[in-house]
Amino acid sequence: MGIDGRRILLARHGQTQWNQELRFQGSTDTPLNETGREQARALAARLSSWPMEVIYSSPLDRALYTAVMVGERHGLTPVVLPELCEVGFAGWEGKSIPDLAKDPGGDYARWRADPFFNPPEGGETWEEIFRRLSRAMEIILDGPQQRILIVSHGGVMRGLYAVLADMDPHKVWNMDFSNCAISGIEIRWGRPCLAFANDNLHIRGGEPGQRMPVW
Repeated sequence: MGIDGRRILLARHGQTQWNQELRFQGSTDTPLNETGREQARALAARLSSWPMEVIYSSPLDRALYTAVMVGERHGLTPVVLPELCEVGFAGWEGKSIPDLAKDPGGDYARWRADPFFNPPEGGETWEEIFRRLSRAMEIILDGPQQRILIVSHGGVMRGLYAVLADMDPHKVWNMDFSNCAISGIEIRWGRPCLAFANDNLHIRGGEPGQRMPVW
C-alpha cells in the first residue's frame, strides 16, 4: 500500500449554490459561491504550515478552485485526475433533495438507505466508482511523495475511505464531510489508518490569521 509514515489529507471543496440549495451536483460542473471561496481561503490558510509535497484534484471547478487556492501557498500546481470527479447521479443532478425525499417509498429512499448500491437510473454503480478510485490511488501512491493532499467531493471521499482505508462501502455514508473539511489517513505498519475526520475548525471558528494545527 505504501511507505510507513506516508500521510494523506482528504479535503472537500468549498460550498456551491447547489450545496446551499440542497441539490444533487454529481458530475455537473458547478462553481463555488462567495461562501465557498471564503471557505477555500480559510482552508488554504489552515494548510499553509503543513509541508505537503503534491496536490491531486478532481477536474470539476469547485474542487480545482479549492485546490489552486491551497497550492498557491506552497508553490504547487494541482495534478488533475479525472478519476477523482464526483459520483455521477445522472437525471438527479440539479434536482432538489427535499423534493426527491417527498416520496417515502421511492428511489431516493432506497438510495438513502444504501447510496453506493442503489444509484439512480443511469447513475454510477459501486463497481464503476471502485474501479476508477482504485486507479486514482494507484497513481497517487505510486509517487514518492510522503505528504499528499487530495481535493475532491463528498461522494468520492466516502468512496476513498472504502478503497484506501478498507472500510465497508455500505457504511461510509454514515460519515459526514463538510465543505472544506479535512480528514487524515496515515500508512502505519503497512496499512492505512484513519487519523482524524471532518475537521473544519478553520471554518467554524478561530481568529483571522490564527495558526491551527493540521496533524
